[in-house]
Formats: sequence, structure tokens, C-alpha cells
Amino acid sequence: MTSRGRALAAVLLLAAAGPALAKKPLGAGERIDLNRATAEELMRLPGVGAKKAQAILARRARAPFERVEEVTSVKGCGAKWFAGAREHLTTGAGAAGGPPSSGRAQGGAWPGR
Repeated sequence: MTSRGRALAAVLLLAAAGPALAKKPLGAGERIDLNRATAEELMRLPGVGAKKAQAILARRARAPFERVEEVTSVKGCGAKWFAGAREHLTTGAGAAGGPPSSGRAQGGAWPGR
């Protein structure tokens, strides 16, 4: 399939999805985990569309994010964007409702040691 054909297919798919893909804004204190979020969840971040969400997923596929600041290495996620999105980003460590992503207890010691 040519790039033009892929673009047309993507437009048709988005048009067919309609209101189901409406962007739901993030609430105060709500965070998106860069290491677990789907493209749709990433698109809830301010200034993130399908293209930027896919770029974040591609970077994550190479290596998980250890710090939220690492997202600025993704094309289109510069310092200005990061300043507005930072409060809504997490990498899983210390995220509400889940264990730290490093596998360590919150005190820094490994569990069971």
C-alpha cells in the first residue's frame, strides 16, 4: 500500500470512529503513564495527536521511559510542550494505584531483602 493509500485509510478509519475518539481532557491530578498508555490514552495529553502518540510509542518500544523528562527526546515533544504536559506524565514509579515500576519498594530496598 502506498503512503497515500495508508493516509486515506487512516482518514476513513478516523471518520468512521467518529465520537468514539473524541478527546477527553485530563482532570486535575490525572496522569498518563508513558510506559503503559495506549495511543488513545496518550492523545488525551495536551497537544498530542495520533502522530505524536505513535512517536512516543515507537520510542518506548526501543526502551522504556525511566524519567518523564526523557519524552523530550521524541520529535515534537520539546521543552515548551513538556512544560505544559509534565503535570500529567508519569513513568509508573509511584503512580497512584500501582506499585513502583522498578520493582523496588518505595524505600529503595528490594522486596524480601
